[in-house]
Amino acid sequence: MEETKSHCKLIQEASRILEHQKEISTLKGENFNIFSILKMETKENATHSAFLGELLNPEGSHDLGSTFLKLFLDTLQVKSMDIDSARVKLEYYVGERNDGEKTGGRVDIFIYDKDLNSICVENKIYAPDQNVQIQRYCNYNRNNNLVFYLTLEGEEPGKGSKGKLKSGEHFHLLSYSTDIVNWLRACAKEAVHFPIIRETIQQYIILIKKLTNQLTDHKMQNEIQKLIAENYNTTRTLVSNLKVVELKYTNLLLNEIKGQLEKELKEGWTVEAYNDLEEAWTGLYINHEEWPKKVYVKLEGQSKVPWSDSIYGIIGNKNNCDRDKLNKELAGVELLQEGFRSNNVWPFYKTILHFSNDESRAILFDEQKRKELALDLSEKFLELAKACEEPLKKVQNTDQVKETPASLN
Repeated sequence: MEETKSHCKLIQEASRILEHQKEISTLKGENFNIFSILKMETKENATHSAFLGELLNPEGSHDLGSTFLKLFLDTLQVKSMDIDSARVKLEYYVGERNDGEKTGGRVDIFIYDKDLNSICVENKIYAPDQNVQIQRYCNYNRNNNLVFYLTLEGEEPGKGSKGKLKSGEHFHLLSYSTDIVNWLRACAKEAVHFPIIRETIQQYIILIKKLTNQLTDHKMQNEIQKLIAENYNTTRTLVSNLKVVELKYTNLLLNEIKGQLEKELKEGWTVEAYNDLEEAWTGLYINHEEWPKKVYVKLEGQSKVPWSDSIYGIIGNKNNCDRDKLNKELAGVELLQEGFRSNNVWPFYKTILHFSNDESRAILFDEQKRKELALDLSEKFLELAKACEEPLKKVQNTDQVKETPASLN
């Protein structure tokens, strides 16, 4: 009983401190952010690459020429680029992707000049690394190319992306939290006489600080740290149960999605949510009895739904199905032309959840918002399943034995 009282007291005190911080944020105007209002916070290409690219582009709509690009190159400590001839391209094609040769692909932000010097910036907010991605970019224009890996906190790319390449030697790390924020502050100073540009940059800085948990002030941090020190054992007990609660409520979300889907998908359909979300590459899947075996509409954690980004789409491993036939039949599905990517396992996929972000995970514990999310996701799944229903029926099965993902058995 005393232990329970201690837990409640700690939570109440922490909540008081956080409420006070929210009041400060309101007074500062930090809660009003155009990127957040338009739900564009985590869209890597549509928001972050697009915004950074527009600032960097000497021909950008800011009409300030190469001012921002020069500041960016100073941040990167790049001296080789000819600033007068430098140009910026987004999603730049550097050749047909060949994972075996470790070449090709599309670079998020590409900077080049008349002397064929180039800079490749791979922009990662929450998306998983692609196979040999950093290696492919490092092999492009090898003698005159610099590769930068940009993440929220300056993390290393995965081994599957970088291989044996080393950061600081073969490629370089950049962080939104320090490198990009410092560059943007310098840009805002240069735009001091252009209020719309200056304030838009300030809004974007606030967005980055939100994504990197920098909107708290020092007083709040000190109060929280003092509270933890004074209630260490209680805090440790609460923290030890955090993942259990996150797992439980993620299961609840997926089962709410399943419930919505089962209202609409009746005869011939199967909808299943995985029992053990602590196992990697699990989630939720939809199957039709007339589809090829091992082809599903699926939501899958990258690698675990409760604490990672998740993707959804059509799953059909090249080793298990006729991908040429599948792609041919699905070529006319208009929905699949809207931002879906492809790899050896997924003919069509895109990111749908960002639970690698603490703030995004908080939606799990607001019943109304969680149910709204479940409804939104179920509608997306239903739309995709219905759009692909007839085309996938035309993909001839060599073996009509019904199979389910191994991790469900």
